Amino acid sequence: MTSSGEVGNWPVAGMGPPGRHGHVIEIDRDTGWQPPEPRPWRTRYRVAAAAVACAVAATVYFAGIARPSSLDPVFMRAGTAEAMALDSSRAYVSGNNTVRAYQLSDGTQLWSRKVVGLASLFVLDGDRLGVATVDVGQRPSVEVLDGATGAVRWHQQTRFVGRAGDVLVVNGPRDDDAIPLRGLEIADGTPRWTVEIEPATMVAGAAGPLRSDQVEVLSDRLRIRDLTNGRVVAEVARRTTAAPVSATVVGSTAIVVDEMGMISAHDTGDGHWLWRQPTPVIGIFSAFGDCGRYICHLNDRGTVALDRTTGKQAWKVGKRYLSVPLDDEHMFVAETFEGFDGPGTAVVDPRNGEVRAEPTPWRPLGVIDGSDLLVWRYDGPRQQLIGLFDAFSARTRVIGRAHEWVTPPTCVMSDAHVLCANAFGFGVWPR
Repeated sequence: MTSSGEVGNWPVAGMGPPGRHGHVIEIDRDTGWQPPEPRPWRTRYRVAAAAVACAVAATVYFAGIARPSSLDPVFMRAGTAEAMALDSSRAYVSGNNTVRAYQLSDGTQLWSRKVVGLASLFVLDGDRLGVATVDVGQRPSVEVLDGATGAVRWHQQTRFVGRAGDVLVVNGPRDDDAIPLRGLEIADGTPRWTVEIEPATMVAGAAGPLRSDQVEVLSDRLRIRDLTNGRVVAEVARRTTAAPVSATVVGSTAIVVDEMGMISAHDTGDGHWLWRQPTPVIGIFSAFGDCGRYICHLNDRGTVALDRTTGKQAWKVGKRYLSVPLDDEHMFVAETFEGFDGPGTAVVDPRNGEVRAEPTPWRPLGVIDGSDLLVWRYDGPRQQLIGLFDAFSARTRVIGRAHEWVTPPTCVMSDAHVLCANAFGFGVWPR
């Protein structure tokens, strides 16, 4: 190469045929030029793609899922479970006109008692079980059993209404035109108070932190009754003469819908009138739900959130929701006609109605405890996983596996245990 970088030729000894010049070709090199990055090998591409695919698959499968060391139940028993209940040490199951109690620690059957009619079970305190039954003749009865032995503490032919503190509230049987509402001592069934409710009274439901206040709506007035003593603590005139069609309690607000299609709201604390607004959405189905700071009007055409103090619309979505508020930013919702045991369940922001999380592919079971929603999904043929979906973290914690179950289970939950039943058996898992 010449000093100027040109290509030159000159004789070179020992190269080429005799009498001919040897040729040397030299290339001018650009000193600022850099060679391109070498392309990755095809094998490296394959390895990287496989690694990414595995990571995605693992993320999808394991994301939000924590597994305990064992998924086996504490115990599993064969039998029909039409109604179930749990306390701190026992599981109660009703089926085939029999109530049975099992020890939670190992599944030992403690006692068995016959009942007449379809029974519902409710735990009253640490050592008492309430059993409300309705037989084929529609004769309701309430009895309280000793949780440890199954012995009958007391029994009455009446209809169960609810519990208010240490009082069991019942009504009936009807006395002429009046319907007696009574408060009974849980311990022995002794009457603590009795009042007569007009037949035309529309009961909106229980209100207050302990759900001890009952809202009653008549044609011309609204009153609030303390169920711990039976006394009326507030009574106010209604702002309209239109006959009430439906009434319900949504958190701290009593909602009355009248024959004119208007919604009236009253405070459940003292009954004072808050507002009256026309129904925002007209459809076949209509109900109201608690959406935290708002009242949700649930309709087959959508859900409208109404301000509690003014009744003005805050937001609207196209789905039909039941709702359970958790805090100012989270609430569980479910499509109305499926309840909390269908694929439409989600976590929604009550401030604007936007979906924050969904438990898919898990299916909810309709049991909520705090921020935990009980969920299930299939885990291979004839096997099911049971888990707890947390609304705040959107993670599912697996707590158990059931074998040979082929239909969705029904469950109840306590602070420490979950009791679930399938068609021919039931089991208990720790939380």
